[in-house]
Amino acid sequence: MTINDIARMAGVSKGTVSRVINNNPRGVSEETRQHILDIIERVGYVPNRMAGSITLARTKMLGLIIPDIQNMFFPQMVRGAEDCAMEHGYTLFLCNSDSNIQKEQQYLQAFIEKRVDGILINSCGERMEERLRRSIQKSNIPVVLLDRRSKDFPGAPGIFVDNEEGAYTGTCHLIDSGCTAICFLGGPEGVNTTAERFRGYRQALKESGISFRPEYVLYGSYSTLSGYERMKNILESELKIDGVFAGADIIAVGALRALRERQVSVPEEISVLGFDNIAISADLSPSLTTMAQPIYEIGYRAVSKLLAQIHRDPGCDRSEWMHTTLVLRESTQKGRGLK
Repeated sequence: MTINDIARMAGVSKGTVSRVINNNPRGVSEETRQHILDIIERVGYVPNRMAGSITLARTKMLGLIIPDIQNMFFPQMVRGAEDCAMEHGYTLFLCNSDSNIQKEQQYLQAFIEKRVDGILINSCGERMEERLRRSIQKSNIPVVLLDRRSKDFPGAPGIFVDNEEGAYTGTCHLIDSGCTAICFLGGPEGVNTTAERFRGYRQALKESGISFRPEYVLYGSYSTLSGYERMKNILESELKIDGVFAGADIIAVGALRALRERQVSVPEEISVLGFDNIAISADLSPSLTTMAQPIYEIGYRAVSKLLAQIHRDPGCDRSEWMHTTLVLRESTQKGRGLK
């Protein structure tokens, strides 16, 4: 059974059947669409996607690389990407690099060999081999960056968040709540999201007349363990802090655990603020004040941007920046201007 057979049985053109199969309703009435779908169901027709990809030089497959699927930030982003891909008839291949440049490169090479139509990547931050970089360029596979910029794809558009603005707003909230000794628990030092959030943190201190203290800045990884260990180090040191800016909610989760073990009251003794607004943030005790990212929308918009590149739509090469929102919960004191 072929698409020509379906068209003959339905009394329509091959193109009409193709539009129905690919969920493109343009020029097809609902009655005709349903008639075709009924025939497809009755005869058990399965579209030959590979044959179509040979004709169109497309596979209808997209590759997505993220650094850590266990980080609760990424499943929300992947869901947005997957939903957008499915809506447009694309299959999404998800790969987890474990923040390992070797695994990241292996997946990129596999994407080239599988001839995916486009690549989405949240890079681990390390530079890839020049040979692979040239291979990607020669393949002409469009690339869209997710959340993090990458020196390996300097011309690639991306969907980003204004991290500096978000960190500035969050640190200002801690200061407005009465904090004057605020530590910065960051992610990996070489990742741009960490650097941008640090700049926002430092700018807020500067504008508030609070002296910057390098010993209050601790880098690590975007993980609960990192937050826990670095918070323990602070509590076991001579440092006296009254506020924590965590570069991610999962870092804040670890910091709260360390504070709870030492029986430090939050927010009465130390206020804690996160960044992301992952689902668990509202369920912690105390619930976590955080800078919310539009996580789902980042994934959804990234696929939209990638499809625009595939179809060479106008403006497809321009990056987009999204904004964060302060979500007030129990882990920080209310600011002087808040009721």
